[in-house]
Amino acid sequence: MTSSSSSNPAQHPLQAVTAAIGSAGGDPRALQRSSFFQNANDGPAVIAAKISGVNQGGKRADDGPYFTNNEGHPFPDPAHSKTSGGIPMISDTFLLQKQQTFNRSKILERMVHPCGSGAFGYFETTKDMSSLTKANFLGSAGLKTPVFVRFSTVTLGREFPDQARNPRGFALKFYTGEGNYDIVGLNWPVFFCRDPIQGPDVIRSQYRNVKNFLLWDYDAMFDLLANTPEGNHAGMMFFSDHGTPKGWRYEHGYGCHTFKWVNKEGKFVYIKYHFICEAGQKQLTAEESMKVCGEDPDYSKRDLWNAIENGEECVWTAKVQIMEPDEADPAKLGFDPFDVTKVWPRDQFPMHEFGRLVLNKNPEDYHRDVEQAAFSPGSLVPGIEDSPDMLLQFRMFFYRDAQYHRVGVNLHQIPVNCPFMAGSLAPLNFDGPMRVDANHAGNPQIAPNSIVNKFRPDAAEAPYKTADNVVSRKSHHFQEGKRSEYDQPRELYQRVMNDTARDHLHKNTASFLKHVTLPVIQSKYLAQLHCISPAYGKAVYDLLDEKKFDYAEVEEASKTAEVAGKVEKFRPSQPTDKLVGFQATGIYN
Repeated sequence: MTSSSSSNPAQHPLQAVTAAIGSAGGDPRALQRSSFFQNANDGPAVIAAKISGVNQGGKRADDGPYFTNNEGHPFPDPAHSKTSGGIPMISDTFLLQKQQTFNRSKILERMVHPCGSGAFGYFETTKDMSSLTKANFLGSAGLKTPVFVRFSTVTLGREFPDQARNPRGFALKFYTGEGNYDIVGLNWPVFFCRDPIQGPDVIRSQYRNVKNFLLWDYDAMFDLLANTPEGNHAGMMFFSDHGTPKGWRYEHGYGCHTFKWVNKEGKFVYIKYHFICEAGQKQLTAEESMKVCGEDPDYSKRDLWNAIENGEECVWTAKVQIMEPDEADPAKLGFDPFDVTKVWPRDQFPMHEFGRLVLNKNPEDYHRDVEQAAFSPGSLVPGIEDSPDMLLQFRMFFYRDAQYHRVGVNLHQIPVNCPFMAGSLAPLNFDGPMRVDANHAGNPQIAPNSIVNKFRPDAAEAPYKTADNVVSRKSHHFQEGKRSEYDQPRELYQRVMNDTARDHLHKNTASFLKHVTLPVIQSKYLAQLHCISPAYGKAVYDLLDEKKFDYAEVEEASKTAEVAGKVEKFRPSQPTDKLVGFQATGIYN
């Protein structure tokens, strides 16, 4: 008897044809290659080129002849489980897989910046910056680099209303010829702390109350600011109308940290990034914000999506401040250029335009393209490097570590994170869960080795000298414990803000501060405001519904407010207790 076993490809016409093509060295999957096939035939680089808009056309949607489960088995029916006498059967693998996938469908929520949306577009260099940096995407005017940008609220969960009071994340991913470059910033130029050991405390201070899960732990929020003098610069931004921008499209973006631009000769300058919204910065009052939160919690997401769907381009002008290394000495400047709670005065360090950021394409799938997007300040390309900024140094580690925990060590295989424009992708990091690319790709699993050497010594970072070589916990922040800590917040309050902005700041602050249960926290916080400006502290105090102490107590506390939370043992006291990064020559052979 002749066997009719389906294991013989010749017994099925399609299998016979594909077997013949395969034996000739061709791709035997003609049917799959001619359909979308869940994009399984495209690698992450091809998909990234499509979703970013670099490649137009191509199949983007399911056109398979029938629905299947994850293994490609035809799905019988969407409304009827397999049963025995009407009782669902454990052998219904379609039912089980559907529920099991649903149970696991959400990846870990971001600990910070969980609620947001994003868009693709491009960055156009408008000025040749090659004299300052060897970053290839900044090498000549007219160069366009694909980008993905994610906007977000920062401290509360995925369901937090877009327009509620919060900082806003402004994260950019540039797909450059030498790998992906990330800038992970905010909609204002300063942060609440400068030593990374306080980072988790800053975020937790804006969490829900740990006892009752009510929105805002008011005591923690103001206690942190009362004991972190440098944090009240960002605190002013938080309680001003900058804390309630009118959507992602109407906010500026800032890199916040100080970075180095390094040229081909190894010389460097320090820089700060500014992305100025071409449509103009627009903000909501507290009352407007509350109204929009109730009517449309997704206002910012919807506004960005609809604008791009309607063919609008969202544009920011990229500007940079530049500081020479020998200028970057806080003892000369009077402020610390590596302190992320401070800005660089624009009259001393003017802004220079160098590019345009344009967003013009919406994501094709939110989970794949936005939720799984991973950013890290440590994702730097040749020509752009770190600085002595303490918080930057640690963020370069912990942002990537957080993404490895949330998404996995092979996150580079997800299209939005794939360095698809890089001239080479040959990582020496192997294995791990869900590794589906070439992995070792024939390379030895050790380096150096005797077989292949493709390293790039020219990519080594530019050496720089720090102030000392002593290991301790001594502060190197120039203004710690000094009254000059309040100079920049005072400038913001007295000169930059107008009467209306100050009035809103007072009311917004008082509306939160009145919920603090401990008078000592209220008093210590108001002392910080009094140091910025007595009018500021008194105006907020006067707006409190219940006054649990006289303002004289605030005035008394203000006399030592600059050392709040700063133990004397660790305060800077020596000339070398400062952050510097001077050019170092003759280091490499």
